[in-house]
Amino acid sequence: MIDELRLNTKLIGFDGVIGRRDFCLNIVYLCMIGAIFMTPLSLYFAAHAQTMLDFFSLNKLFWNASWLLKFWVLAGTAGVLYISLSNWIRRFNDINGSVNKNGNIIIGSLAVIGALSFMLPFGWMLLFSLINSILFLTLVFKKGKVTANFPYDFRKDFNWGAFFGTWIWGLINKSYKTLWILLLGWTPIGFYYQLLCGLKGNEWAYKNRKWKSDEEFKRSQENQTIGFVVLTVFVIPIIAFLVIFAMVFAFVFSAVDEARISPNHESVKMNKMERVLNTYTSLYFEGHTITADENKFYVLAKDWNGYSFSEKKDILDMAAVTAATERKTTKTKELARTKIYNSSNGELLGEFTLDEKLLNTDKPDFKEIIKASMKAYTFYRAN
Repeated sequence: MIDELRLNTKLIGFDGVIGRRDFCLNIVYLCMIGAIFMTPLSLYFAAHAQTMLDFFSLNKLFWNASWLLKFWVLAGTAGVLYISLSNWIRRFNDINGSVNKNGNIIIGSLAVIGALSFMLPFGWMLLFSLINSILFLTLVFKKGKVTANFPYDFRKDFNWGAFFGTWIWGLINKSYKTLWILLLGWTPIGFYYQLLCGLKGNEWAYKNRKWKSDEEFKRSQENQTIGFVVLTVFVIPIIAFLVIFAMVFAFVFSAVDEARISPNHESVKMNKMERVLNTYTSLYFEGHTITADENKFYVLAKDWNGYSFSEKKDILDMAAVTAATERKTTKTKELARTKIYNSSNGELLGEFTLDEKLLNTDKPDFKEIIKASMKAYTFYRAN
């Protein structure tokens, strides 16, 4: 029994027990590894979704992916799941105070289903994701019967200063590993590395600087935490708001001043708006044609296939705004007759449509409205 419940903080291993902090640390490592394997799938989902409704049918998109992508994702999921299971079981052993084989089997089964839930219909995916989230939070927050008897070590406490301050905190505390956030912060791994800084912060800072006493170390980290929390939660958002406000004010003031000294106010404002729109549209469109019944915008097939669903939506909205400016109407009126085409062969790539039955119904059902809105923006992959 003593051997079965020995402390085992390794990343991989089914024997022994693991405490909350080391469990979270290993899970963060696993999330970073998992993000590498899942990023290609996320990009595939974003590029191949035709309507917003497709994001509620990810299992269909997955099975339509190439065999190479499916193998990459399943191989990565299998590896991460194996390591994750070893940590979940050790954590459960700690909470239970003994090795419970039946409990381990149940936890293992739920973890497997949860990890592969993206291949299930949306309802089942949501259910198992919720169950796994509850189970995971229980493993994180519930004290273990074994590790709770170990001596308290303040160096394993979460350091909020390191979490919020990351590389700036690292420079102050000579913990230069935090500088990786400058690179990783632009990737899906960024947030997980920020969590890693929080989990390892005390350990790094205590080792990398000479402290007169433990109390001095604790006091220093508490002061830094307060400073970085205030900076992140209050100061930076206020500065960002003031900068945006100043830019908007300068633009409005310039436009009003220009219109005031001009003999034709509306003409000046419309010409200025058209110049701005033409600048932006030239970046995305190869050209466009405004006819009586339709607003045709043309894009390169290669560029279009590389855009995410959100980017395609923004491009279609931009096209509608451009058409509305030229017609001197509103975006809402032009959106329905604005379409995106392949500049090389004229195939339809994007449109905004609403179910005619919904439009002709006096009191449409709420579910029908939601379903129609999910299908309103429709995008196709260029051949």
